[in-house]
Amino acid sequence: MSATKLLVLGIVHLSGGAHGYQVRSELQSWGAEIWAKIKPGSIYHALKKAAADGLLTEHAEPGNSGPERVLYRATARGRDEIVELVRDGLRRTHDPTMLDAAIAMLPMLTRTDAIAHVNERVARLEAELVGQAKGWENPNPDIPEHVRDQAELWAGHARTELEWAKNLSKRLSEGAYTMADDPGSWRTVHDPLKMRF
Repeated sequence: MSATKLLVLGIVHLSGGAHGYQVRSELQSWGAEIWAKIKPGSIYHALKKAAADGLLTEHAEPGNSGPERVLYRATARGRDEIVELVRDGLRRTHDPTMLDAAIAMLPMLTRTDAIAHVNERVARLEAELVGQAKGWENPNPDIPEHVRDQAELWAGHARTELEWAKNLSKRLSEGAYTMADDPGSWRTVHDPLKMRF
């Protein structure tokens, strides 16, 4: 749910306000139903829940030729929640869906904040790999071979992810992406509808 919540809040905020079908259409264009495992119904549920929690406002608008439509806008609490969810997704290991959602909303953070949280992920991955290596110095002979193979698979994923995270931190340090504190960011563009995803 956190990944869906982050993506839904982020799309609403970055678009300056959106209807449910607009959020769904944008996420479909990103392929989020595959990498974030988002179902259409979960988008509408996330919108309603976020509004009930005070993260979004709801504004009824007349429909073109049918029932009223609801326009959602992010509140200040909603924007703060997006930032916290991105930070959490960057530093939390073993949750690839949340990491993918955090990367999709990475420009919601300032450059310094993004680098700090990516570096925290680096430190966590390094510590986990060291811990795993120590655990296998004197392996328990009762652990089945296929479980040892699974642990090696995780270690391989972690090593690849570690290399990727170090590279992302370096690229951010060198100025990659338009971050929240950069000119042209979501914080500095007067009309959010002119933002390009």
